[in-house]
Parts: sequence; structure tokens; C-alpha cells
Amino acid sequence: MPEVVNSTVLVLIPKVKNLQNLTQFRPISLCNVLYKLASKVLALRLRPILDEIISEEQSAFVPGRLISDNVLTAYECIHYLRRKKGKTGDCAVKLDMAKAYDRVEWSYLRAIMHKLGFAQMWIDRIVACVESVSFSVRVNGKFSQIFKPTRGFRQGDPISPYLFLLCSEGLTSLLKSFGTGHLGRGIRVGIHAPWITHLLFADDCLIFTQASYAGARRIHDILEIYRRGSGQLVNRTKSAKNFSTNCDDDMKARMHEGSGIATEALMEKYLGLPTALGRSTDEQFEGILSSLKKLCKGWTPQLLNSAGREVLVKSVGQAIPTFSMSCFRLSKNMCKKITSILARYWWGGDEKKRKMHWKKWIDIATPKSEGGMGFRDIQIFNQAMLAKQGWRLLTNPDSLCARLLKGKYFHDCDFMEARNKRNASHTWRAILHGRKALKKGLTKRVGDDNTIRIWEDPWVPESHDKRPLVKLPTTTVTLVEELVNQDNGGWDMHKLEANFVEPDVSMIARIPMGRAEEDFWSWFPDRFGNFSVRSCYKLMIERRQDVEAASSASRPDKLPWNKLWSLLVPPNIRNFWWRVIKGFVPSRAVL
Repeated sequence: MPEVVNSTVLVLIPKVKNLQNLTQFRPISLCNVLYKLASKVLALRLRPILDEIISEEQSAFVPGRLISDNVLTAYECIHYLRRKKGKTGDCAVKLDMAKAYDRVEWSYLRAIMHKLGFAQMWIDRIVACVESVSFSVRVNGKFSQIFKPTRGFRQGDPISPYLFLLCSEGLTSLLKSFGTGHLGRGIRVGIHAPWITHLLFADDCLIFTQASYAGARRIHDILEIYRRGSGQLVNRTKSAKNFSTNCDDDMKARMHEGSGIATEALMEKYLGLPTALGRSTDEQFEGILSSLKKLCKGWTPQLLNSAGREVLVKSVGQAIPTFSMSCFRLSKNMCKKITSILARYWWGGDEKKRKMHWKKWIDIATPKSEGGMGFRDIQIFNQAMLAKQGWRLLTNPDSLCARLLKGKYFHDCDFMEARNKRNASHTWRAILHGRKALKKGLTKRVGDDNTIRIWEDPWVPESHDKRPLVKLPTTTVTLVEELVNQDNGGWDMHKLEANFVEPDVSMIARIPMGRAEEDFWSWFPDRFGNFSVRSCYKLMIERRQDVEAASSASRPDKLPWNKLWSLLVPPNIRNFWWRVIKGFVPSRAVL
């Protein structure tokens, strides 16, 4: 019965246009629906404990970890290699695993799960799901004969990514424990930063080691042990090394000889983002513009009305630069180019033929239904995305990325007090740029330890700048713990009245006490105190509009946009009336 439920159809997806051999196909498994239900149940039971059993160097598929953590960590390590001085050199090795999912030995899966402490009943269920599979290949509309594999995971099985993470723990253990201590430490970007031996994102592996023959042989031996145990094979012709700037030719030659990896290439990208930026960052992000132009060219704007083009711009076009914005700060010029491409498409033009733009770009003051964002709004969105990285440094201080950044840039202070250093990386300067937006909505909630500084930290939610309004000359208190009644754990009203004016006393007295064991940061635009890019972007847009309204001589009356966008009519009708009200329809009166 399990064999019937676990019967699978293999569909070959071509990777390139001109196919020459079978290696240029990507096999995708079409599992039975009943099996997918059972596999999904097992995956949902395994997923919550992954954070406890998977090492911190692995960021894929683990709840609470993001791909941006690996990008930031890798960028800091490559930045360190490009500026390293001294006699001993370091090296980064980018490994290419050949058919990573297809080569995993089932006996290795059983052994690694046993070592990780899983119950025998659970191991038997997982192995039964893996070993009972049977395949049939669909070619030209016909099915081949049924055959049974002896190893590998299926791409398409809900539990396969999690099982691969369990198997990759063997490589992590070898990289951390195999060999002598001075070779197995990897690299350290600062004296207070943790040692980084490797970074993993699913089967994407980046190893850091000393640029020496002994370090190269250690990696070679580890990969050979891992191959014999798991079946994983490194494609050494596609793997590459990147040396620190202080490595001479003799160091590089010994590294080539010991590792068997002869390719030396500058690591320009990691997980789709650049690993090194010069003074001009626009060249590194030209891929964003190319992707946008390719999409806009393929969307054939003449076949869609403005409402349809608006949906494409908002759902697809604006999402393309989001990944880059989460780690890097795009320049003003790059934001203008992105806006220009999307605006030209929305108004119905293309690369060869342009139509009249009745306005440089759609007014952000029209809520809910803009065709896109202007370049200033893209800059604000970029800053909100970077603010999320700062929020993660505050709320996840024990992560590998947070400990690395803290050890390098602010080991002696808090993140909110960290300063920009002379030789800081582009990613760190980008995070500090996002911190400016983060400060606009952060408050510190009072817990039981009461370490909040009264006049420096934002802790009064109802106040304008989240701090007490007035500091009296007779005030002597500096910490919140001095305002707490030690008998009942509440506010000491006598101290409040003696050190603050009446508005501050009322606001402080309404702050609840003892909701947590420690003081914690909270994002006040959200009712639950959780940060989101959407709320940060909305907050910054509102602040900008308030500043613009205050600086103008007379504020124009707000048109009833909410009523317009809430009408139960087709989107193209709403879009047309928006054009009429804004004066974008080419009527005789306007022309």
C-alpha cells in the first residue's frame, strides 16, 4: 500500500534553450496527493524544532532565520578579506555540490537522525516515506517503466528540504571539530567578533579557512569523509576560491595543491547579491534595471489598460528590487532609473516609443491605489527595509549575524548608540541609515529589571519624542528603577510628583509595570509592538507629508480619495476618474 501512495511522476524541466544531454534537465517530482498530505503533516511537526537542532550557520528553511542574515555575514567576511593585512592569509572557498538532493544516501539519513536524538518510531516513519518511492518518467506525453531509486530526496516533496538540512549537519560538525584548533577556527572579522568557519544556505556552502597547505588539506579531507558518508560530491571544477589581499603567489599555489580546487575567482555575488561594492554602487545593481526592462518589454503594454498595468507594476515590478533593498542602500540615481522604467510602462510607452507623461509620476498623496512610487518613496521604502535589519539586531541579539556585527562595530555599547566607523562596510552603513527610520517608532517597554535611562531612552509612549517633556532643575533620578515602589512593584507617586511636571506624571503613571522580566523594545505603530516594513513605510510617509504641509503656505483641501477607491466598480473605472480629478485625461480643456 505505501508503494501505491508513494508512486511519483518525474517531469524533466529544461535548464537551457539548446539541450545537449540529460544533465541540462531539472527533474521535478509530482507526488501523489495522499502522500503529500502525509508528508506535509510530518514536515509541520519537524519544522518547529529545527531552530534547536540545526546549527546557526544554516539559514534556509529554519523558522526565524532569513537569507539576509547570511548575506550580511558573508559581506562582512569578504570585506575583511579585501582589507586584511599581515603575514598569514585567509581564504574563502565557494563549493558547488553536484546534484545535492539526488546523491544523499538513505543509510546516512537514518544514522544522522539517530545521532541527533530522534525517536526510533519517528525515524522509521521518515525512512518509510523516503524508501517506498517509485518513479515513472513522463517524456513526450508517455510514461516510462516504473523503477525504484536507492538514494536521494525528491524535489517537490514537502519534507525533503528539512531532511536535507538534517543531513548537512554532518558537514557542519566536521567543519567545526575536524582537525587542529588553529586550522578549524575559520576567520574572525574583529577581535570581539565570533569565529566564522562556514555559511550554509541549503546546499550553497561557503567555507573560510587559512590560506595554507594544511588548511587546504583539512578541507579536502573533510569533503572526502563527507562524500563517503553522505554521498555528497563536490564539483571541484565549478567551485572557486577567493583569497585575502595579503596572500602571495606561494600561498595561493599551496592552497591550489592541497584542496584540488584550481579556480581562483573574485566572489562578485553571494546568494544573488554583490559581496563587494566600490565607490560607485550603481554598476553592481544594473541587474535590477535589466530585469525590469525585460519584464516591461514582455508585458506588451498596448494590450492592457492602465488598471491592468497598475496591478503588474505594484505586484511584480516593485518586488524586483526588494531583495537588494533589504541589505543595501540604493543610490538616488538608481531609484530614479527604477521609477523611470516603471513610469514609462505605466503610461503606455516602451524603449522605442514614448508617450506623454501628464505628471512625472503618480502622486503619493492618493492613498490605496497608486500606479507606483516616486523615487523618493522608493528611497523611503529602502530605508524601511533596512530598518528591519536593525530591528532584528535588537530582538535577535544571539544570532550569528548580530554577534558578528556587534563584535566588529559596537562591542562596547548598544546598537542604538553605535556609530559609523571609517572603514565600515556598505552593509553596516546601510543598516545605520535604516536605524534613522527605526528611531521614529521605537519605544522601550518597562520590565522588572528597570534599566531604562529616563532622559536618554524613548520609554514614554504618549509623549511626542517618547521622553519626559521637561527636566526640572531639582531632578536627581536617572534610571526608571528609582521611580518604582519596592513594596508593591508599582510607580512611586511621591517621586514622580517631585521629579516631573504634571503632564509627565500622568503619562508615566499610565505605563503598565512588570509585563516582562526584562526591559524590551517595542514598535509603537503596531498594536502588538512588532515591527513591520509596511508600518514603518507608512509612518515615514506620514511624517514626510506633515513636514511638507507645515512648510507650505496653505495646505490644499484633501479630496475624498477613500470614497473613490472604495467604490464597487471595476478598477479601470476608478483609475479613469482618478485621472479626471487629477487632470491627466487629454481633454480639450487640459490641452
